[in-house]
Amino acid sequence: MLKILSTNKLASYIILVALTVIIIATFLFWGIGPKDTPTEAVVAQINNEKIYVEEFWRAYENEYKRISEKGAKKEDIEKLNLKDRVLNSLVERAVLLIAAKDGKISVTENELQDAIINTEFFQKNGVFDREVYTRALSLNRMTPKSFENMLSEDLIINKMTRLIGETTELSSEEKKIIDSLSGGGTQGQLVEVFRSNKANLAVKAYIEGLKKQFAVKINKDLIS
Repeated sequence: MLKILSTNKLASYIILVALTVIIIATFLFWGIGPKDTPTEAVVAQINNEKIYVEEFWRAYENEYKRISEKGAKKEDIEKLNLKDRVLNSLVERAVLLIAAKDGKISVTENELQDAIINTEFFQKNGVFDREVYTRALSLNRMTPKSFENMLSEDLIINKMTRLIGETTELSSEEKKIIDSLSGGGTQGQLVEVFRSNKANLAVKAYIEGLKKQFAVKINKDLIS
C-alpha cells in the first residue's frame, strides 16, 4: 500500500487531528490487533459483523493498562465495569462500520497513506521511516495489512462521526446560555464545547437507534 512515499503530499489537518484522537484517546490502535486469524469464539455479533473473544481481550487489556498508567488503582478500576465498557465500544464500532458500508462511505488509498506517513509513531527526525513503521507493528504483533485494515476502519468511523456531528445545531436556548456565561473572550470556546457535547450525544443517539434495527447478539459468558 505504501508506494512512492517521498512523492506524497501532507495529509489534511482534519485527518491529522482525527488520527491523533484515534491513537491517543482510544484503545483501538494498540488494542484490537490483527484480524487475520481470529479465534472462532464470538463474544458479539452485529448483523454479519463478528467480534471475536480474542479481539475483546486485547482491547480490554490495553484499556486496563491505559487506565492503570493514569494512576488508577486496581480496586478503582474494578468499579468501572470495564468489561462492559470495552464490549460496548467494540459493538458501537461495528455498528458505525455497518452504517458506513450501507452509506457507501469509504477511505481512499491516498487518505490512508497520508494518515500513516504523518503519524509520529512511524517517523524518524520528522519524516516517515519504513523501518520504524514495520518495527513498531512487529512489536505489537501486527502485520502492515492488518494494521492498515484497522486504520482504514478507524478513519471511516471518524468520517461517520463527523458527518453525524455536522447535522447538529445549537438551539436558541443554548445560545442564550452561552451568551450569559461568556466573558473575557470565552464565547468561542463555549460554543465549541456545546457543539462538541451535542455532537457526541447525536452520535450516541444514532448508534442506539441503529442497534434497535440491527440483529445484535452478545455472549457475555465468554468474558465473565
